[in-house]
This record gives sequence, structure tokens and C-alpha cells, in this order.
Amino acid sequence: MQVSQFKDFIAEKVERENKPIQVAIVTKTNPNLKKRKVGGKEDKELTVELINDCCEELNIKCIVIETRNAIITGKDEEKNTLTVFNYDGKDTEHTFIGKDTICVTRAGAVEDEAGLSIISAFQNSGSFMINTRNAMLTCNNKLTSALLFEKFAIPTPRTAFVSNEKNIDDALKLIGNKFPVVMKTLTGTQGIGVVKVDSYESLVSTIQAMWKLGAELLIQEYMGVNFDVRTFVVDNKIFASTKRIQSSFDFRTNTHRGAKAVPYKLNDEEIEIILRASRASKAYLCGVDHIIYNGKIYILEVNGSPGTGADYEGYLYKDLQGPTPGGAISGKQLVKNFVKYTIDRTNWDRQSIVEVGWLETIELDKIGKIRAKLDTGNGALACSMHAEDIKIEGKTVSWKYNGKKYSAPKAGESRVFRANASGDEPSETRVTVKLDMSFNGFTYKDIEFGLDQRPRSGSDVLLNREVIRMFNASVNPNRTFVLSKRLPPIDKD
Repeated sequence: MQVSQFKDFIAEKVERENKPIQVAIVTKTNPNLKKRKVGGKEDKELTVELINDCCEELNIKCIVIETRNAIITGKDEEKNTLTVFNYDGKDTEHTFIGKDTICVTRAGAVEDEAGLSIISAFQNSGSFMINTRNAMLTCNNKLTSALLFEKFAIPTPRTAFVSNEKNIDDALKLIGNKFPVVMKTLTGTQGIGVVKVDSYESLVSTIQAMWKLGAELLIQEYMGVNFDVRTFVVDNKIFASTKRIQSSFDFRTNTHRGAKAVPYKLNDEEIEIILRASRASKAYLCGVDHIIYNGKIYILEVNGSPGTGADYEGYLYKDLQGPTPGGAISGKQLVKNFVKYTIDRTNWDRQSIVEVGWLETIELDKIGKIRAKLDTGNGALACSMHAEDIKIEGKTVSWKYNGKKYSAPKAGESRVFRANASGDEPSETRVTVKLDMSFNGFTYKDIEFGLDQRPRSGSDVLLNREVIRMFNASVNPNRTFVLSKRLPPIDKD
């Protein structure tokens, strides 16, 4: 019987994985950004173009959504679909099925409410997010990142937020009270908003000028190095790394500022610290920047929307071994490696879109709201629900719950195998029914429940791993009612 269940599971998984994948790239239109030639075409962002081209080669539908030229025109919560009208010159409407969609978010998309709303819509539809809204906001804010590094004891240059003229002196003390210092806007990419300041007078005047433009600022201790290292991390795996050597006319090491990028091989200590920073950010895709100053590694930032305009050292993985240098690769090859990895659905399971508590409130069709335990140890094909006075009459099942009578067509049987049971026969067989279930704003059709007069405890429903996967969630064993309103405990009979 166990073999039969396994075959059924595999067949279901294969059927799911055979459905076509769509890729949505959410980016921002910037008419002031200088266009570059890419493969004979002009494009506003190299990485977007490379992802799009790679998808085309792999026969995967890819839609670029420019947040200021798109609008959400429809949502179907039952089917978990999202419809977007794209004013891209072709003026076309696209419908995305959440569970079959990869949504790649670029940094510019989180800069305004238009972009955030579209990202949230994809996330709420159950799309596989690269990256989630929260991860992008974390990576996009240099102060948030610095505080995160401090929390997880990740070495980083001393950093202080400057909120008004009165705390400039205190901020300077926090970072060592020594010039030069680096002043940064809280958000910004490609080195924009980063200034090296050589004196107290220059710092005050620069801060005042930036405040007039509405900028939020931090200052950071200056470490005199002539290069940094950008490491491309996917699913907490190192894909590539490049050494960015500053130009003679700019202290910044961004390639957009003229820095030269060459392949770079990481040592074990660098790999360990880089992966710690990646995990802390909770970004599925990120570019981790670090420097080596006086023989010590310092993380500068984690970029949730790394560019790919460089030459890299590519990395390979074999069995359970860590990353191994695999030779020089181009940005184009890096993007191909990234796309091929992410279109494999088995690599989606490690990312949690949402965090849920081990106890949440769900709503079942006709029955109402019920406390449910999210049981990560439950690999049964059906969930479990407390029921009383269970009767089977032909193809119909009737039962009582909290004194009320319900009925539904018989769906099948759920075979329960207990850990202490011997042999291949199930310890118990339960009749099952299919019910519509709502949770976190979504409705899930025809969820199979095995009816069982089980001891009344903190919950009357046990949700299995398959349903948790449908939620695209990670269960926090220390929290309850994270995404739902608390329901009073059940009165035991």
C-alpha cells in the first residue's frame, strides 16, 4: 500500500511539473537611463535583456512588466491567477497562473507604490518570487542591511544613521571619528548616492544639500581599498564571483562607474561569510559585496537585484561538496545558469513566500472557521478533521461537527500508517470528503479531508505537508496565528 501511495505522489508531482512555466520580470521604466547595446539591440537594463533572451532560447514565455507602464486588471483568488495589462507598445494583456509563474523583481520596482503593488500582487497569487517584497526592501535599504549584519555578527564597516544636524557629531563618534568617511543615501544602486567626504565642513555642507533634496543618509567608516568582490548567490549557492577594481578617477568600485571586473576565486573564509550574509537577507537571488581590509573580510551590502555586466569565475557543485571554481564565464552564461536552475521546480521548495504559525485559523465551506494545526510531519495524502457520528450511505458521507450535521460525496479513503505499526497494512482507514478551504485571502478547491473522531485538543484540523506547500509557506514552530485571527480554544467534550 505504501508503494502505491508513493507512485500516486510521483505521478501527481510529474503532472504538476509538466505544466508550462511563465516568467514575469518586474522592473521600472527610467527614461533618463542611458541605453546600451545588447546583442545588437538597445535596452535599458542588461540583466533583463539577458533573462528575456535566455527564456526565448528555452521556449519559456517571458513578459517584461515596466511598473509605470502596466496596470493590474484582474485577480481570481480561487484560481490564484493575476492579469496584467502591459502598455509596452503592443498593449497586451497577460494572465499569470501563480503556481506556474516565476516573478523576477528588479531593484527599481520597489522604489514606489506602483511597483510595490505589482510585486505584492504576484506574491499573493502564489508566484515563485525572486525576490519577495520584504527581501527586496531589506536589500534596498543600506541601514536595514547594516543593522541586519550587526544582528547576525557579520563583519561590516561601522555605520551610523544621520537624521538631523544635532546627531552628526554622535554619528561620527560611532564610526571612529576619523576622516575620510563615506556618505550614502539609504537607497540607490550602481554607486549612485555614494560620496567620499574628506572633512567635517564638507560633510555638514553635503548632508545639508542632500537633505534639501529629501534624501535619507547614513555615514560609514572609510576603508581604503582599491577593489571589492561581487558574489552572485542563488538559493544560498554561490554561482559566480568577480573582482571589481576601481578606476583611477573614482573611488567607487561599481562597473557603471568605470571599474574593471575580472574573475575572482573565493577562499573558504570568504565563502562562509558571504553565505551568512545571503541567508540573513532572506533573498533567493542576491549579489553580496565584500572587501578585504587589513587582512579581514567585511561585507559591504547585499544587492537583491545584481547586475551581470562583468566577467566571472563560475562555480560548480558535486554531490555534497561546496562550491568549486569552474573557470571564467561571461555575464550571459551566468544568466543562463541562473535561469536553468530556477525553472527547475524542485528548486522552488526551499523558498518560503510567507511565514505561518503552527496553529492558524482556516475556513471550510459550509462549516465555517476552524483552528488548524499545520503538521509538517504529516505526509498523508489527505488532511484530517475531527467528526462525530460518521455514516456512509452509498456515495454520500454524513457527519456531525459541534452538534451540526453535514454531508458530502465520498471522495475515497485515507490510509493511516502509524510509526509503531508493523507490516505493510495501514493502522487505520478513514473515509474522506472534499471541501473548499479558505486561508490568507485565497480559496483552495477540493481539499481532501479524512474524517476521524479524534481527541479534542487545540485544533480540530490537521493540515498535511501538501497543503502547506500550496500555501507556499514556512511554519514557525514558535508562533501561532501569524496570518489569521485567533480563534478561541475548543471546549473539550
